[in-house]
Amino acid sequence: MGTGKSSVGKALAKKLKYQFIDLDLTIEKISKNKIEEIFEKEGEKGFRRWEKQALQQVITQEKAVIALGGGAICSTQNLKLIQKSGLPILLTASSKEIIKRVSKQKIKRPLLAVSDPAKRIEQLLKKRQKFYQKIAFKVSTDQITIAQVVKKIHAQLDLENNMLKVDLKQSSYPIYFSQKGFGGLVELLERSFSKQKMILLSNPKLDKLYGRQIYRDLNRHFEVKKILIPDGEQYKNLQTVEKIYHQLIKHQADRKTVILALGGGVIGDIAGFVAATYLRGIPFVQIPTTLLAQVDSSVGGKTGVDLAAGKNLIGAFYQPRFVFINLEVLKTLSKRQLICGMAEVIKYAVIFDEAFFEYLEENMKKLLQSPGKTYEDLIRRCCAWKAWVVCEDEKEVSGLRALLNFGHTLGHAIESITRYRIYTHGEAIAMGMAFAAEKSVQEQGLTPESVPRLKKLLQQAGLPIAWPKFTKKQYQQAMMQDKKRVSQDIQFIYLSKIGFAQIKATALKNLI
Repeated sequence: MGTGKSSVGKALAKKLKYQFIDLDLTIEKISKNKIEEIFEKEGEKGFRRWEKQALQQVITQEKAVIALGGGAICSTQNLKLIQKSGLPILLTASSKEIIKRVSKQKIKRPLLAVSDPAKRIEQLLKKRQKFYQKIAFKVSTDQITIAQVVKKIHAQLDLENNMLKVDLKQSSYPIYFSQKGFGGLVELLERSFSKQKMILLSNPKLDKLYGRQIYRDLNRHFEVKKILIPDGEQYKNLQTVEKIYHQLIKHQADRKTVILALGGGVIGDIAGFVAATYLRGIPFVQIPTTLLAQVDSSVGGKTGVDLAAGKNLIGAFYQPRFVFINLEVLKTLSKRQLICGMAEVIKYAVIFDEAFFEYLEENMKKLLQSPGKTYEDLIRRCCAWKAWVVCEDEKEVSGLRALLNFGHTLGHAIESITRYRIYTHGEAIAMGMAFAAEKSVQEQGLTPESVPRLKKLLQQAGLPIAWPKFTKKQYQQAMMQDKKRVSQDIQFIYLSKIGFAQIKATALKNLI
């Protein structure tokens, strides 16, 4: 109560050209009693029964803004119905501001008919907190006009309506897709982190392209510091991590300080690992700027760094608070970076989704010519597969998540042997997928005609399919460091058919 639901609701409905519904008025209409009369005759329990009935009646309305009473969502059944039917938005205000507002109103508040209304408000907020915290879309109405609140909400609606959720219970988080650049990012951060400190982690090139403007926008609302690291997989190591730790200490980062990872897979992996380990865990947000990071590495919480002996040997499972995917940044990628990301797109299609694979076969040339907004469906499809896998097997216990490593056993070996300096990750994985497909014919009964289909698609995307001719000893040493190795066996990912992959223990000597 007193947060402005009715006033904001009416103004928002007008802006959206939606109808406005006040649930309290609906309750009065169907009960044929004023709210205070229901409380007098039937008490709060009776009121909640009428409220539930009214909610079920209005919730089916399309193109409506519905102002709910503050206690309407404080029922698991009601909350599920609301979340299923529309987009819940929580307006908040300080206890002091609520008291100030309701004292000026002529409306009788049955729940505040006590000797100490301020104490009652604190009690209600505490009691309802477990339900309120389940609503991600929060807007503070303290010291702000109705028009400003409406503007904040309106700016976020497209992001919220297109959001994809990674459902990990306590660690759940949304993936937002933006067709309007970085618009809405600051508001998302405001909603999620209030007045916390921010650390923008990026590299010099991306700082010049996007970081400086994001920094200026953030600086109006937060205390922000910037940390820039060199660009390239060869810098994804413990030496870089240590330098970042020292910078965080210098900036007096505490456990509520938020790291914003603005970059591709390297930045995202390092930022996540630093966030997981600094002070035993601080929040971080993924803002991926490459196709590879947008479809794969920014989602799922795998963080880590490389050693000379192998890729991602040091790391942690640590989920971001949210992922913000700006489709516009894809227009600034080099052709090689775009192709690198396309390898991971093909991976998702070949291991999970035959229809998607066929779509890529028909459209690859066109896709490479027009990166940007047109990629939303493609990226969303990959993210949806990744989210499903992560939700089912977050920490690679059942083996389902290991399927995402199709092509990675040989690919990581190639990257390791070449010290991450010759091939991009996507190029190495493409060679690994071609190899894995060939082995799948022998070991898993993959139809021979499937191999040239995969190789042709990889080549259409501009990716290599012939792996380098290093010595057997070089490959053996590199593949011995595979994270999926158990004794002398590799948990290798095979194709049974296009769209279906399986994991099978394979002796390392058979792969060599």
